[in-house]
Amino acid sequence: MPRFWLIVITALGLILSGCAQQVTPDTEPAPTVVAPTSASTSAESPSTAPAIVDGTLIAHGRVQPMTVIDLSFVNGGSVSEVLVRPGDRVRAGDVMASLDVRLLNLTIAEAKVALAEAQANYEQLRSGATPEQIAQAEAEIERARARLADAQTNVTQSDIAAVQAELREARAVLERLQKGITPEVRARLEAAIAENKARLQTRINTLAGEKTQLESQIERLANELRNAQDDYSRVAWTNQQIVSGGGQLTQAQIDNETRLLRAVENAERRLQEARVALETVRQNEFSEIAAYRAEVEQSEALLADALRPATPDQIAAAEKRILQAQARLAQLTINHPNEVAVYEAELRKAEADFARLTADPTSAQLAIAQARIERAEIELRRAELNRERYQIRAPIDATVVTVNVQPGQTVEANQRVITLATLDQWQIVVTNLSELHVSLVQENDPVTIKFIALPDVLLSGRVKYIEPVGLETGIGTTYTVRIIPDSWDQRLRWNMNAQVVFATSK
Repeated sequence: MPRFWLIVITALGLILSGCAQQVTPDTEPAPTVVAPTSASTSAESPSTAPAIVDGTLIAHGRVQPMTVIDLSFVNGGSVSEVLVRPGDRVRAGDVMASLDVRLLNLTIAEAKVALAEAQANYEQLRSGATPEQIAQAEAEIERARARLADAQTNVTQSDIAAVQAELREARAVLERLQKGITPEVRARLEAAIAENKARLQTRINTLAGEKTQLESQIERLANELRNAQDDYSRVAWTNQQIVSGGGQLTQAQIDNETRLLRAVENAERRLQEARVALETVRQNEFSEIAAYRAEVEQSEALLADALRPATPDQIAAAEKRILQAQARLAQLTINHPNEVAVYEAELRKAEADFARLTADPTSAQLAIAQARIERAEIELRRAELNRERYQIRAPIDATVVTVNVQPGQTVEANQRVITLATLDQWQIVVTNLSELHVSLVQENDPVTIKFIALPDVLLSGRVKYIEPVGLETGIGTTYTVRIIPDSWDQRLRWNMNAQVVFATSK
């Protein structure tokens, strides 16, 4: 029998018999290690400390997935969607939850527009101005020259007289506002009201007469249609009787029936035309009378406005008009040289713009344009990466264990949102090996694993990893050892207690 299995059987026998031993080296004292008194005691006391029995290390561990990952958002915000539930299988890269990214999407859209503008500016700089741009710049030069020539022309007396007339009219308006309506103006406005009312009544009477005439015409045409239908019906019935009796219609009888049918159709058409004309008159009656009434109301409103005292705003507007006319008069008589200087400056600017537009781009200009493209690309990439920070993606293929948020919930940065675990890859984790115990274990050492919940299951495995840094507990240092089973039983579950027997190397 291999030495390993001999050690395992011996250790298990000691546990079942309730024997306890101490391992004490000859040279220096060591901590006392007590083995469990029986298998049932071990099952009921999962916190039993590791024990060394006949040189074999026996420890307590727990079933755990190989990988457990707690995931959170890098930034805080409002959760917009949760796409997974506990138990879902996810693949690496799957989006599982997202924050509200509407503002970020706007930022990305703005960054794309900025990049497109930078690229367009660069291409325009390389290709030079288009014929349309050159034509526009030339036209601007011509306009500037025309304005300058205008300004350089001596101001005529007619120009000054026109502005003076405008100033007099503005002052007259202010005076009318201040003094109120005159009897002459009031009489003119009242006459306009009376005229508009008379026109309204005349149109009402005219349309009413047209409507009455058309209604009479429709009645007459309806009678004519009925008469034509009666004539046609009699002749058609008579011809039908002749044919039914085996007789033969003469050509005159056929032509007469056809003529009467045509008379019916003509009567129907004339009646329909009269009805359409009546409907048109009715529509005109509505629209035209509304328009005439609007004229009456407008003239009445003008009179009401004229009778109403002037408001401060009206007075202020009239005074502003006077000031503008005075300023224009001063510009013509005093500020004319300054106007010429302004137009000369505009012409120089238009010529400079044209020269800049038609000049070849320098290497510095091209470098600046290229740098703007690169800066816009960086800003776009930064915005896109920032949007990715508002999502939680699965880093590995795994199973969703817990989901701690719901849509609409506000979360903080680094708050645990989703937990993933590899539920198809298991390990046994022993967390309380002392310095003495861990010194007896090496990576790849074989082990035997027994489970408290399933006493009929006995698995073999190997030490996968020994954490190099121990944990100071206050009464000593403990080390964690991770064990990979060679096989698995589907009845085992996360955090089930396990008893591990190490085939130690020492």
